[in-house]
Amino acid sequence: MISINSKEELKRLAKDLGVRGDWHEPDEQGVTANVIGKILNAGFYGLNCSLPNKNQELCVVLYQDKKPVAEIDLATLLAFACDTYEGCL
Repeated sequence: MISINSKEELKRLAKDLGVRGDWHEPDEQGVTANVIGKILNAGFYGLNCSLPNKNQELCVVLYQDKKPVAEIDLATLLAFACDTYEGCL
């Protein structure tokens, strides 16, 4: 499983997964997601979604065909959507 730290990495992941650029209907490529963690906070402190703990920031784990393929901090993903954040802290 890879950690997504930039918009370019997220775009590359979309291509690798075979999903559309707008991520419309990724389930057609067997892609699903799960949100894990406790704290909504941008950054990468504690980001290792496979080992959640009491201080775990909320992160999204992406799966393809039920296998984990990537993780990304949820607040950072929201910042990417607003074009206000470009890379790792």
